[in-house]
Amino acid sequence: MAILIVAFGLRLLAAFAVEHHVQKAGRAFLIEGDANGYWELAQKIAAGQDYCIHQPPRYVLRTPGFPLLLAASIELFGPSILCARIVLAGIGAGCCWLTWYLARLLFTEKNSAAESIGLMAAAIMAIAPLQVGNSVLILSETLFAFGLLTCLILLVKLLKFPGQILRWAGLLGVSTGLTVLIRPGWILWPIVSSGLVLLLSTAAYRWRMAAIAVILLGCFLVLLPWAWRNHDVTGHWVFTSLWSGPSLYDGMHANATGASDMRFVDEENVYATMSEYDANEHYKSRAIAFALANKMRAVELGFVKAGRYLSLTLNASGFADSPASLVSVVFYLVFFAAVILGVYRWTGSPAGIAVLAAPFLLFLLVHMAFVGSIRYRLPVEFPLSIFAANALQGWDWRGWFRKNSPRT
Repeated sequence: MAILIVAFGLRLLAAFAVEHHVQKAGRAFLIEGDANGYWELAQKIAAGQDYCIHQPPRYVLRTPGFPLLLAASIELFGPSILCARIVLAGIGAGCCWLTWYLARLLFTEKNSAAESIGLMAAAIMAIAPLQVGNSVLILSETLFAFGLLTCLILLVKLLKFPGQILRWAGLLGVSTGLTVLIRPGWILWPIVSSGLVLLLSTAAYRWRMAAIAVILLGCFLVLLPWAWRNHDVTGHWVFTSLWSGPSLYDGMHANATGASDMRFVDEENVYATMSEYDANEHYKSRAIAFALANKMRAVELGFVKAGRYLSLTLNASGFADSPASLVSVVFYLVFFAAVILGVYRWTGSPAGIAVLAAPFLLFLLVHMAFVGSIRYRLPVEFPLSIFAANALQGWDWRGWFRKNSPRT
């Protein structure tokens, strides 16, 4: 409980600090592009208006998961961005609790120190500087982290309790679908989790295959109403969003740098002459054509974007040279050293390593194709913190302090 109080308290302070900073700067949001869009969509949901933004209207620009949360905040507390930040602070603290619970699930049967590892992992995420600061921005990462951790918990339960495999598979499928509605990139998780079930479950083969079918069906059924709505407004069955094409082109064109720069959308004004669906396909085909015609440059860009994803410091414009970057470097040097050591010292089953590492590796590959940023890594740091906790929990801190304390 103390760790959760600290986690929420730090995030609450961050919420007020960020709100004060943006108001002083005459802005509404710290990172305006995405945040403006999310907030406008949330306001339209709360007002009962069409779910679309921009002109001509784009109806499938964003999946509705995060805007629905913001709309709920608007309904409960009014159009206060500060209140929405406080709601996100609570969800960020909730992510710390889910991390503790996930660690306990992984270690309960194998390691008597399960409670200590869980508490250590939760504590790491409670005080992690970028986690604290990012959790109160009007961005989807915090809510996505909550959904991601829920999916991992259900996957571990599925693997640990083969006698109830279909029950947990159904819940995992539903949770995965809901999380896709927060972050469309999670659409690959049904495939990844199905592979993990096939390889790691101790259930009979027919039950593993049945569980995979249930996972896929559960995810499909959750996404179906959204896809149906999208078919009504675009004439196409779209289960995620129609922003993947511009996003892919953002990271894969002649002037791409690995960072996001969406100015080409306004400069080219493709949406004035094409439907939303056709514009998405247009940019997707251009990105693929560039990659096929410039294979070495595409590979080079992939490594550049991987470097941004793996960065120890802030890489967003205006933040790279800030004091926060120095704090970030120090924290992540220790964090990733502990993660590597924690994997080396792992005492649980190999399945635990696969489950915790899979989201990190999945999004590394995804953002080698799209654009890379430390921001996209933040949600997958929660499961990685369990590796770090496994290393730090086994350290003889008392002995180290006795050895290095001044002698009198």
